[in-house]
Amino acid sequence: MTDELPRLKLKALRNRAGWTVRAFADAMGYGEKQSSYRTYEDTYKKPFLPIDFVEKAVPLLVDRGEPPIELREVWELAGVFPGEMGIREGIERAKRVEAATHPAQGTVVVNEYDISPQAGSGALIDESAGGEEGHAPVASWAMPRGFLENYLPDTSGLAVVRVIGNSMEPDFLPSERVLVDTRHRQLSHDGVYVLWNGHGVVIKQLQLVPNSAPERVRIISVNPTYPSDEVDLADIHINGRVVGKWLWK
Repeated sequence: MTDELPRLKLKALRNRAGWTVRAFADAMGYGEKQSSYRTYEDTYKKPFLPIDFVEKAVPLLVDRGEPPIELREVWELAGVFPGEMGIREGIERAKRVEAATHPAQGTVVVNEYDISPQAGSGALIDESAGGEEGHAPVASWAMPRGFLENYLPDTSGLAVVRVIGNSMEPDFLPSERVLVDTRHRQLSHDGVYVLWNGHGVVIKQLQLVPNSAPERVRIISVNPTYPSDEVDLADIHINGRVVGKWLWK
């Protein structure tokens, strides 16, 4: 069910559990407002259902049907993919993401993405891509719009990524968070970019090879113990350019 819209997943689980729409809506507490419940099955288009909605659905669906519905299947409706961290931590993380979608005035919400190998092999740090192509956000950050606009004229398309590994030391240390402008998906000039190299999403310094045809690019690790590479520009997929990082003293 990973590629389905949440409304289709919800409908499939309800049917599998043996609930009619009316009975399930009543059990969820909608009473006479069954049309409000039906929107979640008929017209809902967001990537995940609200946390509080799924919390109510859990005891009504888990262990029902054939095969019995598992807890993880229900929580996936809300974007909780627990993996090794457990259901509770996944729920709290999803709540933070959901809460940050309603920022205070004068702030910009920036999603954080997990690009570690265990997060999957998606090529894009963009939840709108869907399926296996995109990474869902793991957290969201509300940042002052005025501060960001001092450095970036356009604050749309920003993302936060945590540095994985030590290949970019000392410029970028493991677990540091960097700010990425995902509007820069073309290599217009040399710099540090987030890219898909065919194996995973990584942070690397990119340098165009002059007068190359077809265009080639050097993929450089700042840490000298890692070798540089040179490939056709068409063989990499650029997610965005690194435009800043958090520096703790």
